[in-house]
Amino acid sequence: MATPLGRLPIAPLSIALVPLDDRPCNRQFPQQLAEITGGRLALPPREHLGWFTRPGNCEAIAAWLQETPADRLVISLDMLCYGGLVASRSLAVGEDLALSRLAALRDLRQARPELTIYASSIVMRLGTTVASPEALPVHQALCSFSQLVDRVERLGDEAARPELEAVAAALGPALLAEYLGVRRRNHGINRAAVGLVADGVLDYLILAQEDAAPVGIHMPELSALRTQAEEFRVSDRIAIHPGADEAGLTLLARHHLQAAGRPVLLAVDYATAEGAAAIPEFEHQPLYETVVSHIRAAGARLTPADGADAVLFVHTPTQGQSPGPAAQAESLVERTRTAQASGLIVGLADVAQPNGADPELVAALRRSGGASHLSAFAGWNTAANTLGTAISQLCLSAAGPATASGAAASARFLACRLIDDYGYQSCVRPRASARASAAGANPYALGEARPEMEGFVRRELEPFAHETYSDLLDAAWSASWERARVSLPWHRLFEVEVDISSA
Repeated sequence: MATPLGRLPIAPLSIALVPLDDRPCNRQFPQQLAEITGGRLALPPREHLGWFTRPGNCEAIAAWLQETPADRLVISLDMLCYGGLVASRSLAVGEDLALSRLAALRDLRQARPELTIYASSIVMRLGTTVASPEALPVHQALCSFSQLVDRVERLGDEAARPELEAVAAALGPALLAEYLGVRRRNHGINRAAVGLVADGVLDYLILAQEDAAPVGIHMPELSALRTQAEEFRVSDRIAIHPGADEAGLTLLARHHLQAAGRPVLLAVDYATAEGAAAIPEFEHQPLYETVVSHIRAAGARLTPADGADAVLFVHTPTQGQSPGPAAQAESLVERTRTAQASGLIVGLADVAQPNGADPELVAALRRSGGASHLSAFAGWNTAANTLGTAISQLCLSAAGPATASGAAASARFLACRLIDDYGYQSCVRPRASARASAAGANPYALGEARPEMEGFVRRELEPFAHETYSDLLDAAWSASWERARVSLPWHRLFEVEVDISSA
């Protein structure tokens, strides 16, 4: 077994991060993970980051970057160019303005050549933002259009043309022109970002494909980006894979492993080979390809278990596969315990289903004695979101200093993931959605119903939080919950913010 990196003296880092937006996954998660290593993570003032459909202040963020004393940067180009993820799906910012904002990075590099700059840029999803029930059919129609146009134009499926024409007619020429215009502009920024890598402005780049499918209008875009990276001889400094909200975490981990002087040696154990080859919902490639790419992007190296520092166990998709969820979960949890007993640092990525951890897996953890043997866990939103989160925490646990404060920070993040990914997403959110629907509230924009819904969510999560600490983490809860904060940060039910820090 390799010597764990956590036993090596690693100096805490000073990193500045421009997040994709102000949601917890992009703002809070990086702060929580940075505490594991004892480093300093600076973010722009929250008022610069915008909120939901209100774009961030791109000029203020560019000025903040010029002033930050940190020598390592993680930058969301979508925040820098458009004002965030939601803003990236509209034409409010023209391509010329977006390119001029991107050019600020050239000035930054010229002024401070010693910086290490990692960045991410989103390859646009198939649909658009859903901010109301009325927007959902439009989003779904755009997803259909995006897949049908690829089937007809790239794959030559003429049988799909009548359906394509019908969907296009229903959407109308104005809406389609705007959607395609956004895609063209964003693709131009993606390509410009590849050029920044080639010119030495960016040291590393993640091009993260947001919600998509194996067929769609994004596929030629991805192919063009890969070809450009190859032509510019920068493929080794660019990751192109499914994802979005986890990219900041991945690049945070990469900074720490680069500073450590050698990568974390990471083994992967899939629940089933069949599941590893499955294409997860909302993604365009087999799961195992995404796992490998996320590991490399984090700065880790894939290795057999007998030479590893840590091992990532993956609870793979179970729908229509054998064994069923319960049997698969039992087997996987037993293997995590065996690996931990052998001295490996263990992480668990639950991608069996999107938008929440698998109840069968949590039940198996309870029956086996809990989750305190895990150093990382995630099970939220898409498979790529989960993988990037779990891999980042696992790498930072393996590479960070073995201090009591670091261990406590890692345990808090693990607890938040269980409370959020399982407690909220899998258990409380469906009940909250039903309650909002019964009250006539809009789950995408709660409005005046937000205080009542936040109170409901908090009351529902409190018993689960106590149970998480006692049953799953084998730790005393004490009075921490009285200092906990639970909110619906975008005044909708899709995500919750949970903070159980003792401060």
